[in-house]
Amino acid sequence: MKIRRRAEVASDEGALPPRHGRPRFTCWQRGLMLVFSSLVMAAASLVSTGVATAGPASTKVDSDYTLLRSAPASWVIGTAYRDWSARDEGVPGTYAWARVGGDLHRCVWIYRDATTPGGRDVAGSCGAPRQHTDDEFKRLFTNGMIGSNKAGNDGAPALLRPHGDCAVHNGKVDGWGNVKPWLATTEPTRRLREALTVGVDGTSTSNGHPVKWRYVTRDGKFVMVHATRYDPNEGRGHQNWFFVQRSCLQLNPD
Repeated sequence: MKIRRRAEVASDEGALPPRHGRPRFTCWQRGLMLVFSSLVMAAASLVSTGVATAGPASTKVDSDYTLLRSAPASWVIGTAYRDWSARDEGVPGTYAWARVGGDLHRCVWIYRDATTPGGRDVAGSCGAPRQHTDDEFKRLFTNGMIGSNKAGNDGAPALLRPHGDCAVHNGKVDGWGNVKPWLATTEPTRRLREALTVGVDGTSTSNGHPVKWRYVTRDGKFVMVHATRYDPNEGRGHQNWFFVQRSCLQLNPD
């Protein structure tokens, strides 16, 4: 009787019939199946989320400032400043879904070209990207008051008319880069000293610089404004969108 060598038996193993109803596979067959399974799972994950991510990365702001938004190219909810760190979650696109440090420590959308690799690690992750709809924004960030032009991409006219507790210094009013409008009680930080001038900004004449109001914060104390005197600046110099005390403005003047 001819005795077959072990190597020959091993080479034919893949052709052996199943034992007890289960097929037997060679090592390379099992490896190929594992790779295929991994690819299928990755594809399924991509289809379910609709977003491919590159993984978190530490970045920092490399412009004087950059506006933070509730969704890509949507409502301005705050500001990040030069050298502030951000943890970019790796979602592709013009805007990055990131956890911003500084005095905010919140997950927001930040303009990716305003950042560069580096910066400190910002603790905490953001989870799945969150893009607030207009209705969600109105409910979560405002007291229900929205100012808009006809196109819906800018604010409505406002007059600089200090009254009540509006703080005026030598005819000038301060602005604020951040107030955390999503809070029940706002927390103003990053004071923009003498940002607006009474009789020059937000006047009813054509000689001044228009001020446009976009929304009132949840607690009704601050208004997000577009100060046209600082247009355009592309993140350089004085920012043109910021918060002002509501008591410093007359909204929707006749």
